Amino acid sequence: MASKACCEIPPVITHDYTPKGVFGEVADFKSYITGPKTSKTGILAIYDIFAYFPQTLQGADILASAEHLVVMPDLFKGEVAEPNCYPADTPEKLKALMAFINGPANTKDGEANVRAIAEGLKKEYPGVERWGVVGYCWGAKVASLVSGPGTPFTVSAQLHPALMDVEDFKKVTIPQLILLSGDEPADEVEAYKKELTQHANEAVRTKSHIEVYDKMVHGWMSARADFANEEARKEYERGYGQVVTFLGDNL
Repeated sequence: MASKACCEIPPVITHDYTPKGVFGEVADFKSYITGPKTSKTGILAIYDIFAYFPQTLQGADILASAEHLVVMPDLFKGEVAEPNCYPADTPEKLKALMAFINGPANTKDGEANVRAIAEGLKKEYPGVERWGVVGYCWGAKVASLVSGPGTPFTVSAQLHPALMDVEDFKKVTIPQLILLSGDEPADEVEAYKKELTQHANEAVRTKSHIEVYDKMVHGWMSARADFANEEARKEYERGYGQVVTFLGDNL
């Protein structure tokens, strides 16, 4: 079940960012591609249910500025959660939102598609030696699912994850950076922190990091980033600084 905040907080509409990358075809998916194609490290970025929002594209460009090739595939194939459904405060809005989550955004297909894309990326960019995965909200759930046994990735970052489940975390086999807002379920956050101290995988246990940005709303690093709010802007920048450092240390 999606968190209450995920179903209630609308995205922040902004149109004043010009993406630095390009859209192209990667592994049979339209994708946003940014960063040097000659890089030895790559990041598969998984957007939230609002897809290619300017704040999310800017985040991809920030990751690429650290000399990573970043690919953000259009997993919903042109569909997107309708911002007018937020907050989902009527039966009609909630029905439309859940239809999207259970349809184009169902996590089973998301996981399968990301694994297939990861194999395609290896063929299309053979010079990239190591791939990481970064997921936002819904994308963070998918990132956790593809971080288990047989993962094609070296490291994972989950940013304000939706659909949190400590059972997913128990199965991951690569270091995780998990940045949470103050809106994530407190019981799940505590379960994740406890599991980290005793995780069966040594690399996960010793190299992962969990941090709560308790003054931030769910989605502050993607479609709900409010750059008109100075504190939110600074925390967006601080969050990306953490992601870049974590990837640099572990990718």
